[in-house]
Amino acid sequence: MKRSFTLGTLSWLAVIPVALSACSGGDDSPDFPPGQDAAVDTAPDAAPEAATCAPPKKVCSGVCVDPQSDAKHCGACGNACKTGEACVAGKCALQCPSGQQVCGDKCVNVQSDRDHCGSCAKACEDTELCSSGECVADCQLGQTACDGTCTNTKTDVHNCGACGTECPAGQLCSNGACAVSCQQGLTECAGLCVNLETDPGNCGDCGTACSEGQKCSDAKCAVSCQTGLTECLGLCVNTQSNNAHCGGCDQPCEAGQLCSNGTCQISCQQGLTECDGLCVNLQTDLAHCGACTTACAAGQVCSNGLCQLSCQQGLTECAGTCVNTSADDANCGGCGKACAAGQLCSNGACSLSCQQGLTECGGLCVNPLSDNANCGVCGTACANGQLCSNGACALSCQQGLTNCQGICSNTKTDSANCGACGAACSAGQKCSDGTCAVSCQS
Repeated sequence: MKRSFTLGTLSWLAVIPVALSACSGGDDSPDFPPGQDAAVDTAPDAAPEAATCAPPKKVCSGVCVDPQSDAKHCGACGNACKTGEACVAGKCALQCPSGQQVCGDKCVNVQSDRDHCGSCAKACEDTELCSSGECVADCQLGQTACDGTCTNTKTDVHNCGACGTECPAGQLCSNGACAVSCQQGLTECAGLCVNLETDPGNCGDCGTACSEGQKCSDAKCAVSCQTGLTECLGLCVNTQSNNAHCGGCDQPCEAGQLCSNGTCQISCQQGLTECDGLCVNLQTDLAHCGACTTACAAGQVCSNGLCQLSCQQGLTECAGTCVNTSADDANCGGCGKACAAGQLCSNGACSLSCQQGLTECGGLCVNPLSDNANCGVCGTACANGQLCSNGACALSCQQGLTNCQGICSNTKTDSANCGACGAACSAGQKCSDGTCAVSCQS
């Protein structure tokens, strides 16, 4: 009986060589849909492991793998490494990111890990942190460890600019340098607080002194003329009675005339007296005060025919000197009331002068936001292992750790505080990247 072959039969026969080629381990094996056999006529006992792989690879589940480096088949088919492990030389090993190394069963940065500082198992003390592989005092940002105590060397009078640098009595530490502390509006000149606007010894700038008979006004030296007098060519004159400056500067009277009421004339008007050819007011004339031959001393004025010290408004005469009793350290609040060393006179009262942001505590200027001995308020000291931050004592945990009931914890790996304080993992679980997961053995 003759057999006829259809086109479909021929197509089926054409598959046989291709299937045989796949069994020989060739790289040109075609893919077939799941459940469809590559070659119907192959031996029924053929298995995927019949495929061959170039050493050192081997067939695992029908796929060529390298058991020396494959994390799913490490050392042997089906031997999968745990999460975070890599297959190295056929064995599962912890794989650490760049900059970390294996210590025990975890990856750590020995440059910053307090339990493995510089090397594995080298732990820092409770009050220390690990910085660049060395255990140092645990100080917050902006502070420096001096003899085991954290301090701000920009403001600490005992460690100003550097540990052990003590400021002299009466000085404060500002920006790391010892300096006299002057209230607003005053400037430190040679260890004294002065007003450059009015101080004749430091007029406009430290060391710029005004000449005798001059005063400092608006930071400039000028002839000091009392009310009613005018400065003419460096002299204070009464243009109402001065023959050389009658009515104005450099307006002299003719010979035989007198200047009276700002006008050159022969006789003196009522209330004026002729002294050496000049009409003068004996009640106010500095050179003829009370009498033609009585002249007032430098710095004095003639008032009601008497020479007396003339102090500008706001100043008080103390022992022949005009002083500001609101700001004068030697005459604070009144003549002869001197402030003690280290104090300044402010608004007529002697007090320790602390720069902005600092508070006086026991005779010292401190920052209550960061001072461990005066945290928040004077006298409130933080306990050992605590630091003052924003005026409150708190356990200081290094970056990456969280304060959980007084213990610094890594909430990414701590099974008792996984992801947050108090979130404990169940038995058989471990904390990985802040999440509890089942811990599988190798």
